[in-house]
Formats: sequence, C-alpha cells, structure tokens
Amino acid sequence: MTMLNMRRTGQPSNCPLVLLHALPLDSSMWDTVRKLLEPIDVITVDAPGFGASPAGEELSDEPTTMAYVHALKETLDHAGVDQIMLGGLSMGGAIAADFVATYPQMIDGLALIDTGIGSDNPQRQEFRASMAELAEQGRAFEMLEAWKDTMTGLEVTPEVQESLVARFKAAPGAGLAWIQRALANRVDRSDVVELVDGPVFFIRGTDDPTASLEYFMGLALNAKQPRILEIEGAGHFTADEKPEELALALREFVERVTA
Repeated sequence: MTMLNMRRTGQPSNCPLVLLHALPLDSSMWDTVRKLLEPIDVITVDAPGFGASPAGEELSDEPTTMAYVHALKETLDHAGVDQIMLGGLSMGGAIAADFVATYPQMIDGLALIDTGIGSDNPQRQEFRASMAELAEQGRAFEMLEAWKDTMTGLEVTPEVQESLVARFKAAPGAGLAWIQRALANRVDRSDVVELVDGPVFFIRGTDDPTASLEYFMGLALNAKQPRILEIEGAGHFTADEKPEELALALREFVERVTA
C-alpha cells in the first residue's frame, strides 16, 4: 500500500471536505483557508512527489493521474473515510475530476476551483513536456517565473507574490517532472459533473486566464445543482490571493452539501 501524506483538522465527521492543491505547490497552500474553515472537517494531501508524499515513480511505472487517484483512495480508506466533499484548485481540480469519474459513489459534492477538467491540446502537452525537461535539469523556475506574472490577479499583494515565488523556486524537480507528464496524458473529464447528485460549485478568480466564466458556465449546464462564484481581483491562485473569500465560498459549499 502506498499512501499520500495527509493532514486532517476540524471536528471529525462522516463526510470531510477533501481539498487538493495546485502546481507547483503542496498542501500547505491550504493552510490559511483551513484555519478560516474551522471547525469544518478538512483533509488535505500532498500530491505524489510533493511535500512528504512518496515520489510518483513509487506509485506507477508510467506517469499517470490515475496513480494519484488510486493513492488518494487508499489514503482515505486507511483513514476510514468513505464519503467526501471534494474540492480541487488548478491541478487539484483535474485530479478531483478523475477521482469523481472513478469513485462517483463517494462524492457528496464537488468544488472545481480555477481549473480545467478537459484533456490537454497538443500545444499544452508540448508546454508540459518542456516543463518536465527543465524540472529534471533543475531549471523549472525559468518557466515558472514568467508564468506566475500572468497567473496572479490585479489585487495580489507584494507579500503574496513573494511567497508564491519562493515556493515556486522550492518546487521539487523530480515531482514536478512526473506530474507534468501525468497531466499531459489525462483524459477529458468534462462530463463528470453529471455524476454528482449533490452541489457542484465552480469558483474562479475574475483575473484567472485559465478558467474563464464562459468555460465554467458550459460545464455548469450539465450539473444537477450548479453554483458559479467569482472572486473579484483574484487570479489563478485564489487560496493564496484571496483566502478569506475562497473560505467563504467553500463554507457555503459545505453548508449546501450538508443541508
């Protein structure tokens, strides 16, 4: 059994909120949001190769998001968790969609945050391949530095920007290379919102260039209980840029699911 590094806080429940983090960060991305959500039962995990989780190569010979999904399932099984509210930001949303497709019976609600759940087009696959090669050479920040300037919102503070830069620089090269290749090979999961009987929240920063309002509106058409929320002035990293607003949105999500 290969499990991911997991942290659980709040009052234990029969249906915790599981939050999956973005690239190139680890689950500490959720620390401020977690505190703001107290006493809600919150579980976070580090992705393969990040934080204290095992390397991707320990989960699968080939880079695949399904290895992440199955490791997450084993981790939840070990914790005695069989029903969850699932949320993911950016990469976390893509993994969440894979998880819903694989274990729909476990999902009481889904929150997709600043994310795309389709498959990569050839241009995006080429970008991920380049990123993986740079990461293996210890040069990933060359691409990440330019990337972060277009991904944060107009209202991002210098302190948040500096924190993101520092964590980008600390991103593990091997972990980043493995997960980029895994994401490049994933399948289109745009239809998974239909599998969720409970609420499906679509949350985005208004300045996020990667998850447009139009894109979320299209996905929401197929959800049984959709809700679209925008966080003004935030970019792609809403958990860092606007944690109070994101926590409010997630608290509403939890209240809708548990009502």
